[in-house]
Amino acid sequence: MTAAILFIGIVLFLGQVFSSLFEKTRLPDVLPLMMLGMIMGPLTGLIRPEDFGRAGEIFTTLALVVVLFQSGINLKILSLRGAMGQGFLLTTVTFTLLTVVLAFLSRIVLEVPKLYAFIIGAIVADNSTAVIIPLLSKLKISAKSRAILFLETNLVGVYSIVLTLALMGLAVKGGAFSAQGLGLEVLKSFGIGFFFSIIAGLFWMRILNKVRNLENAVSLTFAFVLLVYGLSNLAGGDGVLATMVFGAVVGNMRLIRRLWLKKVSFNALALNEGEKSFFTEVEFIFKTLFFVYMGISMHFGEVHLLLLGLFFALIKLFVRAPCVNWCISKKISRSDCSVLLAMCPNGLVSAVLAAMIAQQLPENGHIIQDVIYSVIFFSVMLSSLMSFRIEKGGLTWIGKSFFHRHACSKANRVAIVAATDDTQK
Repeated sequence: MTAAILFIGIVLFLGQVFSSLFEKTRLPDVLPLMMLGMIMGPLTGLIRPEDFGRAGEIFTTLALVVVLFQSGINLKILSLRGAMGQGFLLTTVTFTLLTVVLAFLSRIVLEVPKLYAFIIGAIVADNSTAVIIPLLSKLKISAKSRAILFLETNLVGVYSIVLTLALMGLAVKGGAFSAQGLGLEVLKSFGIGFFFSIIAGLFWMRILNKVRNLENAVSLTFAFVLLVYGLSNLAGGDGVLATMVFGAVVGNMRLIRRLWLKKVSFNALALNEGEKSFFTEVEFIFKTLFFVYMGISMHFGEVHLLLLGLFFALIKLFVRAPCVNWCISKKISRSDCSVLLAMCPNGLVSAVLAAMIAQQLPENGHIIQDVIYSVIFFSVMLSSLMSFRIEKGGLTWIGKSFFHRHACSKANRVAIVAATDDTQK
């Protein structure tokens, strides 16, 4: 027990160190945390996933609940208005194509049932806001492109979660893949979860000021988030999706009241700074511990699954390139399009979904988990390297090769003119 507590303390300390080092190394904390888990788990055998027992399953679910609630809070609808059309088009087209292509490849390479293949496609098609936003902060990109990317990273998460959980529901029940069955599963889980979370959000914001007068009030909001998840599941809905929608209601209460609830009095229209800081800290703790747990859970014995993860990470870039080229306005520069292309790493949501699949679908779940974990590792690495090179003025060939219909940025035009003058001299 003492060793376990010591290990957790060291991991949380190192998580903060890795997060701080990002400013200098441009290396997202995801990679060193996963590597730490790999060293402690498959490489040395000091810790095995089986050592966590049922606690690992509970921890996985809690991590997803916390992350999605935070994602919902940070989703500011008003800031996305200008990018709604292009962002929605890019997200929908890219997610659909990636899911189908990756499912087709998974079916051929892994020889898994069609249902499992589409689960892999739906999870890999996701992008991680937690990884993208820190990388994006170092890059010069227009406000319009930034808004498009922010909308995509939030919307694609909803797509991935809804489709994955619907497919998993069919797989657990032993059903075959069909458009009708999938549609009914999505409508049922989404409808109940959405309705329940809206009611819960309005109720909690109505009484939040009174709750704040109680002792340990901040933790009560966290407790209510867990209640939303649990009760939504018991009602037949999707607790994970309900958690995210609940966070979106809490984060956009001012807008909701102004548009639809003008006659209803709400004493609290937003979480205060103390409450936001609490959830940020909780998210950091779960994220740090989970990525180490993820590294521990990886299997190095099946090298072909690791290589398949690299292959899928590259496929994401190749499928995404024409989508960015044709779904984004020609007014967006080639350099901005290159950034939009690079920002497609998988992250915590993909990892937690993969862990849930492994726990609930023991037949082929571990294959899906290993492939997804490998995709996360390589996609984060590729996005980090690409963003670093773009920041230094490199990878201009990407804009010329894939985004020919878009105009050169001002910096690129200056560079081209300078190169032409040097040649003439």
